[in-house]
Amino acid sequence: MVQGQFEFFQMRCFVAVAEELSFRRAAERMNMTQPPLSRQIKILEERVNLTLLERNNRHVRLTSAGESFYHSAIDIIQRAEHAILNARQAERGDVGNISLGFVPSAAMKFMPLIAQRMAQELPNVGLTPIEMMGYEVIESQRSGRIDLGLTRMEQPRGEIERTRAVSEPFVMAIPIGHHLATKFDLSINDFDGEPYVSYTKDRGGFLMETMGALFSSCGIVPDTKMEASQTHAVISLVNHGLGFAIVPKSAQVMQLENIVYRDVKLPKQFRSDMYLVSRSGQKSAVRDRVKDLIIDVLAEFRVEG
Repeated sequence: MVQGQFEFFQMRCFVAVAEELSFRRAAERMNMTQPPLSRQIKILEERVNLTLLERNNRHVRLTSAGESFYHSAIDIIQRAEHAILNARQAERGDVGNISLGFVPSAAMKFMPLIAQRMAQELPNVGLTPIEMMGYEVIESQRSGRIDLGLTRMEQPRGEIERTRAVSEPFVMAIPIGHHLATKFDLSINDFDGEPYVSYTKDRGGFLMETMGALFSSCGIVPDTKMEASQTHAVISLVNHGLGFAIVPKSAQVMQLENIVYRDVKLPKQFRSDMYLVSRSGQKSAVRDRVKDLIIDVLAEFRVEG
């Protein structure tokens, strides 16, 4: 036997005796009889080549070496128990870190809800939210920079898994002084030739293309006055009276002084969809837990109609 090597069980036996200062009580605590307990302590002392306990028929006492060894043994045992607990939590997906890339429009409503639920249900999972453009979300998935992404990815990619997380209607954002602001039964045809705030092609391209297809299918041509890349900027321009806009319904969280939101009848295929994306073929308990949580949090935004 190599001097200095000992078993974890022998250390636990020693700690029991050191705390009880009684072989009888320590044996009861360890669920064993005294002779095997005494043997374990003797083997431990031989392997570390130290006398850890002074014992006779009347008492058991720690030696100075035993006192030092006891404190170290407690630390080792606690660390081992903590390691086991962490491993079990990791297996269940209760601990870890997740980086989540998201398009800016998700910051208005969806990301705060996700962060709030994670704090409540997965307090030991660190969340790193990273705002990105849609194409950046996909590229960051490919490179492994992020674990999950929320994006308006229009087509599935072979190496990327996607799940529809949001499917909500569009609404009209109208300046409060606009003649249609007081009308509630709106049709998209009401906005033919009206001043319009558009998404830009470079950074708001997906929504711009969607709106272009909508106008084309309905046979209307709004009068584009301004363009902006992100929904919050579009809504700000509407608030300053520069024209109407069509925005996802969740954007109504931006309640500004000079703007009203109105439902509008649109062809059913025109909806604001957002996808939760991740790399195919990668297994991670914590990532799967967070994916399930996000899908559940955003369930109310997948209502059809």
